Amino acid sequence: MAFKNWDKFPSKLTVPLSLKSFLRYGENPHQKAAFYLDKRLSEVNAGGIATAIQHHGKEMSYNNYLDADAAWNRVSEFRNLTCVIVKHTNPCSVASGDDILAAYRLAVKANPVSAFGGIVAFNIEVDDALAKEIREFRSPTDEKGLEILRGKSKTLRILEAKKNEKGKLSLRQVGGGWLAQDSDDLTPEDIQFNVDNRMLGMGSGQPNRLESLRIALRKGGDEVKGAALASDAFFPVAWKDAVEEACESGIGVIAGPGGSISDGDVVDCCNKYGVSLFFHKSETL
Repeated sequence: MAFKNWDKFPSKLTVPLSLKSFLRYGENPHQKAAFYLDKRLSEVNAGGIATAIQHHGKEMSYNNYLDADAAWNRVSEFRNLTCVIVKHTNPCSVASGDDILAAYRLAVKANPVSAFGGIVAFNIEVDDALAKEIREFRSPTDEKGLEILRGKSKTLRILEAKKNEKGKLSLRQVGGGWLAQDSDDLTPEDIQFNVDNRMLGMGSGQPNRLESLRIALRKGGDEVKGAALASDAFFPVAWKDAVEEACESGIGVIAGPGGSISDGDVVDCCNKYGVSLFFHKSETL
């Protein structure tokens, strides 16, 4: 079988890790944990949470690093001024705009319950006006904003990170081995489907795609009329399933990767309801 553009995956891969710190505990309180730095990336100043500067707050925990990494990875994908709020590694709110303070307010408004106690990330400096409204964030900041945030709480963690470098391999451990993939270079601005450049609702972590859809629609409320729906997986069924239910709810655009044997039904269903459809198919073999 012939593969295209696979030269970035070497036959042997060595990951030079060095101990950075011991952590207070692991994913659960009874687990011991430590944090290791990938010297391949740190030596070339590749950015990311691993090399972030902590300006304030108590020591980071295992879960703090996971959440901070998720927030920083998401917000780094945007070119526009953007605020991302993360809870338990899931983005619960996203908003972009010409005014970062307005974007932050929209993000909080979209899901204020999840935003409380969450991780807030910005892809621009945080000034004193914005700092007065936020409790926790992951971003560079100017001195006035930094002092304001330091005064909020002794335990408030304030990190300054450099933007992630594209093109690096992403590794994930499985039992007895590692999975490797290149970084996702498709930015959110490459798909211009938004309502006021903000996320209305998300149904994540559900094994049932219909429940995921219904959670997202419920969070979006009446604002889903004419909004865009994005799926991270193809739709295996269209009629009397998530696609048709989304169309009946008033969604204006559906975006997904495509690749299902039911793609034709998805097209027919969207045509029936007058919904625009965007399939993104990446190059594979």
